Amino acid sequence: MTDKFGVGICMEEIQKELSKENGEDIPEMLIETLLWNGIQGRIDVTAVKEECIARLYIENIRKRLVGYGYKESLVHLYVIGGGGCLLWNYIELASKADVTYITDTCAKRV
Repeated sequence: MTDKFGVGICMEEIQKELSKENGEDIPEMLIETLLWNGIQGRIDVTAVKEECIARLYIENIRKRLVGYGYKESLVHLYVIGGGGCLLWNYIELASKADVTYITDTCAKRV
């Protein structure tokens, strides 16, 4: 799903929205930290907006997983790469025992 729903697409959505609101281009480096680490209790407008967009994005990924036949009660889910950081920080799957995260952002199929 990376080609259609990769972290870069989420980053672009957030960057576009924040840039529009602020009337200037927002650099990716300001967005990346919040994507990789979550908002960590921040309540400023930028962090809250980013979290909202990230959660919507993640919910779309969850719907796609279900569309591909994923059933939480039956399948052990492996999440690889940068998307793992998003799922870890922005959805309740993080606490589930049947989900394994490989958050190495350079991870790829061999």
